Amino acid sequence: MSSHIEHESMENYLETIHKLGGLKQSVRSIDIARELGLSRPSVSRAVKILRERGLITVTEDGFISLTSAGNDLAERVMHIHACLVKFLLDTTGVTVVQADIDACRIEHVVSDETVKGIEDYISRNSLTAPETETEVCSHFPDSTELLESGENYLETIFILRRKKDWVRAVDIANLLNLSRASVSRAIGVLRQKGYLDIGEGNELILTAKGETCAREIYSKHLHLEAFLKFTLGIPDEIADKDACRIEHMISREAFQGIKKYLKNHGVKVG
Repeated sequence: MSSHIEHESMENYLETIHKLGGLKQSVRSIDIARELGLSRPSVSRAVKILRERGLITVTEDGFISLTSAGNDLAERVMHIHACLVKFLLDTTGVTVVQADIDACRIEHVVSDETVKGIEDYISRNSLTAPETETEVCSHFPDSTELLESGENYLETIFILRRKKDWVRAVDIANLLNLSRASVSRAIGVLRQKGYLDIGEGNELILTAKGETCAREIYSKHLHLEAFLKFTLGIPDEIADKDACRIEHMISREAFQGIKKYLKNHGVKVG
């Protein structure tokens, strides 16, 4: 963990403390570490930061409690999770278990506008909670999947190639507002994984594997953007930003359900 806690990680900690607090009278760092499968040092650093931000209190004996602000944030994320489960069940046709997994992966990245749209959708369609109760959890892409940053690079190269013949590292750095050093490191990793080659003029060339992956990511983006606009009435700019976030987190099962939903409703994509 770096010197700060990413938004998603912070929310996961608060949700876990909220959950554990409802199951037992006292919560310690070791309980959080066991629940999330993290090391004690990682949890200790996170607890220190959450305490500094006024989201938790820690007694001299090491007992951890949510402050009012921390509790409000934890309950907000749990509410978003429940809404996402209902929404995904109604629109994608996935199982309760899969909807729960996707909700865990998406709940930290959706905008307030999309959450409000989902809340309105649930009210408008009188959706109820699933018979099988879901619970607070953390589901992330497994180690065999390409990380979000890698997917962003491939998608960016793919999009730039649609506009120009040559794409170089500086083009990616300028578009994504990243340092040349960061882009160079990422390119090195993508080359090692077989997604990318470099031409004689230092141009970036997607391999067959990289091209396939980039097309899939771009297709996800277009479908998710159309889905958000059609089902929830989300404005173009917000739908585009949320699609950028969700495309790296959503499961294949849920995405296939979204494609089927759009097709059944006659929504053209792209």
